[in-house]
Amino acid sequence: MGIYIVQTVIARNFKSLSHTLKNIDLKKNKIGLVPTMGCLHDGHLELIKKSKKLNYFTIVTIFINPLQFNNKADLKSYPSKEKTDIILLKKNKVNLIFIPNIAEVYPKNYSTYLYESSFSKILCGKHRKNHFSGVTTIVLKLFLLIKPNFVFFGEKDFQQLVIISKIVKDLNLDLKIIKVPTVRDEYGLALSSRNNLLSKKNLLLARKLYQSLKKVEEYKTKDVKHIINKLKTSLKKLGITNIEYLEIRESINLKTPRYIDEKKETRVFVAVNINKVRLIDNYVIKKISPRKV
Repeated sequence: MGIYIVQTVIARNFKSLSHTLKNIDLKKNKIGLVPTMGCLHDGHLELIKKSKKLNYFTIVTIFINPLQFNNKADLKSYPSKEKTDIILLKKNKVNLIFIPNIAEVYPKNYSTYLYESSFSKILCGKHRKNHFSGVTTIVLKLFLLIKPNFVFFGEKDFQQLVIISKIVKDLNLDLKIIKVPTVRDEYGLALSSRNNLLSKKNLLLARKLYQSLKKVEEYKTKDVKHIINKLKTSLKKLGITNIEYLEIRESINLKTPRYIDEKKETRVFVAVNINKVRLIDNYVIKKISPRKV
């Protein structure tokens, strides 16, 4: 029979979500889920296009999850443009948009949370208390409600990707995580909803972040501490002085090596604050040029 829902359906509560899902012929259709916090950009659209290209029944969720914010001011300032998002999702022929309200997701006296212990205390988790518990809790709730076959995440939030992949494996969830490369603007800046909070001046500064990370391969050293020191110096010279963290870790296990091993995929991870706007990024180190003797 296939997917018979022609127009985009908007579900704003669990009941309407359940009703729509019951009308899908799951024997002939796979569900592709794209979880978001809204304020959509081309990075989100890339995830959606991937799902649509594979002919999945594509569901996009929009929910600004208060549990993953350790700072009330950050939550309050997080950009939102629901009406524009809905127009964009309809234009891209998303099958179902799920926009739940906080009261239903976290009803009064809610007290059940999911915590991953291997990767949640480093990088962003070290600086944002309970952030990843908030992420994993909402993601698991969405998985249980929607029961997707495939879920799409971008590599910009690489630590998040690792953690969610771990809970899928540990909890034997019957779904597959599909990672999609980071989408960047023409200057290399990773697309993010938070970019909307940057002034023109600070946007120019933010665009220098990725260009600096790429220079790691020009340092002609595989000593991780040396590379980090040079990167920090470079960023500060550019005017990016509020560096929350700058680390090099292996992609597979997020461990910190002493030296770059080109047989293992290694990334530079960074989080900075540019006039109170927090930005994260990561860069895969491809090949360190040998030092000339």
